[in-house]
Amino acid sequence: MQAPREGRPAPCKAPGPFPDTRCTDPRQNIRLATRMMRAYNEALCLTMTHTYQHLITEVVDKEASDLFAGLAEGDMARFRTLGQLIRALGGDPGVSLRLQTQRVDLSEDPCSRALPALRRMLKQDLRAVAEGITELESLAAAAEGGAADTLRLLIREMQLQYEALERLLRRVWDGCGGK
Repeated sequence: MQAPREGRPAPCKAPGPFPDTRCTDPRQNIRLATRMMRAYNEALCLTMTHTYQHLITEVVDKEASDLFAGLAEGDMARFRTLGQLIRALGGDPGVSLRLQTQRVDLSEDPCSRALPALRRMLKQDLRAVAEGITELESLAAAAEGGAADTLRLLIREMQLQYEALERLLRRVWDGCGGK
């Protein structure tokens, strides 16, 4: 995956640093860590999805490709942060993957196949990010201290992702006259 262009930061990064995530109640901590596994696994799935989308859009839409690369970096950072938080809470950040094959045929005529396929991908991404935000909001409500603060920062990053995806979807939608 390419790094963001020089002088341009990766998109969708909430201001850090993340707070200390050590907690005091081991019983509450392990329950929260267990609940976080879904968000943890979803962050990894989004990392793979956005990396794939970056690769397949490189030749037809450089702006979309750059956005997907930045989103994948943000997803990976969220995956790492959630894993560290799960471990700090006394859980085991082992991964259970649900892999889905997502094959997209992007032709040279951008309005015939590429942009409609990109719009479908963006709509799926928006749903996945919205679900991720809802999941993290639920976790933040159950967390306390540094764990809650960390989850709120991750929520903000996902909100930035959602906004970036919406902007791209509007551009792509307008690119083919709303077809």
